[in-house]
Amino acid sequence: MKMVSVWCMLLAGAVLLSAQPREMMEGGKFQRPMERLENYKKIRMIEVLKLDEETGLKLVGRYNKHRENVKQLEESRAALVEKLESQLNSNAADSELQRSFNDFYEIEKKIGESRKKFLEDLKEILTTKQIAEYMIFERNFMTDLRNVVKDIQKERRQRN
Repeated sequence: MKMVSVWCMLLAGAVLLSAQPREMMEGGKFQRPMERLENYKKIRMIEVLKLDEETGLKLVGRYNKHRENVKQLEESRAALVEKLESQLNSNAADSELQRSFNDFYEIEKKIGESRKKFLEDLKEILTTKQIAEYMIFERNFMTDLRNVVKDIQKERRQRN
């Protein structure tokens, strides 16, 4: 139980730091809040999976490649949603909206394929049990992050 409390405190700290609007210096380079959170996540991932240095580096390399690919796809998806909004505001024809829907579905499909490929690629460096632990870690990390953000929002509302 004590370990869970420590973990939550660290996560809360990471979220609070990431909520700061200014950039901070790290190793002579500016590091944005989301990058700090991603770095924290990678460290926790290696710790939770109990990986040696070599395996940890391989995992982080593949994870970074996967995240960059998904990030690009998510940016395309966001641009497409903006396009849909513009189409709606200009009373675009249903056929034009349908083409945008099809593009949206294709991006969603690519995101799913990217996640599947990433998990399949992990078989080269992790055991089946470690892959399962990774999947559970991902779910728990995101759940904990959402809960911390909700708690912070709730606390802010109570102060106001």
